Amino acid sequence: MRTGEAGVLAGLSKVLIGACAVIALPVGLALAQDDARQRIEAVTLSSGGLAEIRRSVRVDGAAGFGFDVPLDQVDDILKSLIVRDPAGGVASMSLDGLSPVEETFRRLPFSPDDMNALPRLLAALQGIAVRASSGGRTVEGTVLGVETAQPGEGADAAREPLLSVMTAEGRIAVLRLRADTELDILDPAMRDSLREAAAVSGRGRTDGTRTVAIALEGDGQRDVFLDYVVPAPVWKTAYRLMLGSAEEARLQAWAVIENATGEDWGGVAVTLSSGAPVTLAQRLHQRYWHERPEIPVMAQTAEPPRPDRFRGVAAEEVELFSDQAASLGRKMVAAPQAAPAPVSPSAPAAQAVAAEGEAAAVYRLPAPVDLPAGRTLSVPFIDATLTAERISLFQPERGDVHPISAIRIENTTGASLPAGIVTVYAPDGEGYAGDAQLQGLPPDESRMVSFAADRKVEVTTEAGRDEILYRASLAEGVLRATSITRATTTYTIHGAEDAPRTIMIEHPRRPGWRFSSPALDEETPTHHRLRAELEAGGTARIAATFERTETESIGLVEADTDTLVFWSGQIDDQQTAGKLTDLAERRREIARAETQVAEIGREVEQASENQARIRENLAAVPGDSGLGQRYVSMLEDEENRIAELGERRRQAEQRLSELRADFAAFVREL
Repeated sequence: MRTGEAGVLAGLSKVLIGACAVIALPVGLALAQDDARQRIEAVTLSSGGLAEIRRSVRVDGAAGFGFDVPLDQVDDILKSLIVRDPAGGVASMSLDGLSPVEETFRRLPFSPDDMNALPRLLAALQGIAVRASSGGRTVEGTVLGVETAQPGEGADAAREPLLSVMTAEGRIAVLRLRADTELDILDPAMRDSLREAAAVSGRGRTDGTRTVAIALEGDGQRDVFLDYVVPAPVWKTAYRLMLGSAEEARLQAWAVIENATGEDWGGVAVTLSSGAPVTLAQRLHQRYWHERPEIPVMAQTAEPPRPDRFRGVAAEEVELFSDQAASLGRKMVAAPQAAPAPVSPSAPAAQAVAAEGEAAAVYRLPAPVDLPAGRTLSVPFIDATLTAERISLFQPERGDVHPISAIRIENTTGASLPAGIVTVYAPDGEGYAGDAQLQGLPPDESRMVSFAADRKVEVTTEAGRDEILYRASLAEGVLRATSITRATTTYTIHGAEDAPRTIMIEHPRRPGWRFSSPALDEETPTHHRLRAELEAGGTARIAATFERTETESIGLVEADTDTLVFWSGQIDDQQTAGKLTDLAERRREIARAETQVAEIGREVEQASENQARIRENLAAVPGDSGLGQRYVSMLEDEENRIAELGERRRQAEQRLSELRADFAAFVREL
């Protein structure tokens, strides 16, 4: 920057300081922004990653107010804001655009860079009436321009800008701009524009917030409430599960919440929602311009439209939902007394108020929350004693011979328990026992929480080979053959030596198969649960059997020999197998008769071919010659042979017909 320009910055600052203070916000908004009566009253945190904010504002009559929000929350506020005014209506909501600096300076004769130095600003204000004073001299008139004076003698001579104005009398006056220059813009509209530009430019340097301005119509003093939804960190649940020595366990839930609203919470009512809402986002604060296609100028002709060459196809979306099956509660086995029980964990000062809705459970924290912006808070919101049972859960898919220590808990709190991590504490001074994961648990349902390996119990698995049994029945000429495929898995359990155990085996389901087991206790969509009660040092064997039945119907009249022989060898029923064996023999006789008829037919064809060849030879020689007489004799022999073969074929076909009739009659009598 030149020395002369640097010297006049002080004068420029005098012009801009007042402007920044006045137009940062409209008067009504500025007052409401700083009024202590505007505050966040309540926050509802959703597990879907959003926060519903309730803000209260004290207003009087038709009023306007504003509040600052981070820029990344503007889209959601534009999407979701609701105004609750008990004695008025909403007139409008406004805020700066995505690029307020560019929008402001687009309609002004100067740029943000011009505001950095008074000479450059005056040069941009060409044609504007001003009054400028410097060095005890004052000029007033319309700005003609600013030029830099020629340097004086000496290397350090300053190059001071010169302001040229045209006075009201038409004279041109020149003023040297120095450090003591003071400028008064006489055009009120341009003076206000300069103030607005200074305010917008200042806010643009920290372009991370927007002021949302609300204008209301109404009468009287009243409290107005604003509800809107903004992005928020997902609140988390961390459980402490303290196992007791009886058939119950104590569950304590702590909520981990974070204030990422950009504003301190002071005495805010916080509600936690465990639902899974559909959350969408749209850039409502972004400008979108419709793009118009540019077409060329046509002379005396019109360009034809683009032909429609494609078939329209409707888009379809398929959502897959998976159902969860509820389990039944069980009893917990008491652990042996080893040491005095430690002091029980402290209960929360007050528990959250739970409410079960159609799509979510909500927990309202009992006390208002003070939480500065950016801080994290962990607070207990559930403390309940639940029905519990300790189980050793064996899952064959894990490939381990040891089951998992698990606790089956039943939700008797009256509201859904949100998903979260569980830290398990064992009784009798054992302390930390392991970690587990709890999925969302609706009221009056139970789940198993697995937290450690049970090394004292061993389960071996023996999977037998598939066995196939056949059953058949004969009726109305149809063989109905049923194959029963049976697969049996045997579990051998060796219990703990020092304490009894309740063993639960989760045997995987096989779709399309029927399951049976004397130890079957309950079903889930993915497993059959088998139960065994073992005393200390006890053993048990559990069999789990799958069966699949397939039935095939075979028409016996059309059945071939191989099919009949196969089924006669598979069926255990001797009477039915004997009938199928008899049928197979009858089918063989029919097959032999068919073969005989076919062979006679081939001989007839061969004799006919020989006869035709002899006739051709006889025609080629004299009839009274010796060769001719020989051909005549051969022709007579072939005629006799054809006649004989014809009689044999008739008899063979008659026998084949009788065999088929007898076979059909035999089938009908079965």
